[in-house]
Amino acid sequence: MKRFITMIFVIIILSTGLYTLLNKHALANNFDEITLFLLPDPMALNTYTDGQCTAYAFDKVKENETMIERDWHDAKYWAKAAQKDGYLVNKTPKEGSILQSSRGSLGHVAYIEHVYKNGNFKISEINYSEPFKITSRILTPQDVTRYNIIHPKVNPKQKEAS
Repeated sequence: MKRFITMIFVIIILSTGLYTLLNKHALANNFDEITLFLLPDPMALNTYTDGQCTAYAFDKVKENETMIERDWHDAKYWAKAAQKDGYLVNKTPKEGSILQSSRGSLGHVAYIEHVYKNGNFKISEINYSEPFKITSRILTPQDVTRYNIIHPKVNPKQKEAS
């Protein structure tokens, strides 16, 4: 009986190995899909402090089903950290992007809600005019020279859900 079980086990191992060898291209093609399925949603947990502009911007990006990183710390570091993480950072406002400033002790970030045909753009933000208050304002193309614009990436988990 032990020989029979051992023989069955060896046959299963050999057939699995043979299947893998013969189908290695199919397995390689599915590797990205398998990896994506196993990875957690990068936007599932907002690690920024509630009530701060960083947490607000993170949540707005999440609502838009795109993604940014959870470890950029204070707003003043966001542009450099985003570039380091492979995000596009420039001076071109785009809906769904983040306006970033390094001014002040912690910096500031806001969410770009809309870009108008004349180049003006509407942002929403928290803590700009008073603590814990969400406000919006319109900026001009001339204003953008004082800021960096961080363009979020596609969230692979949202892409998977579509």
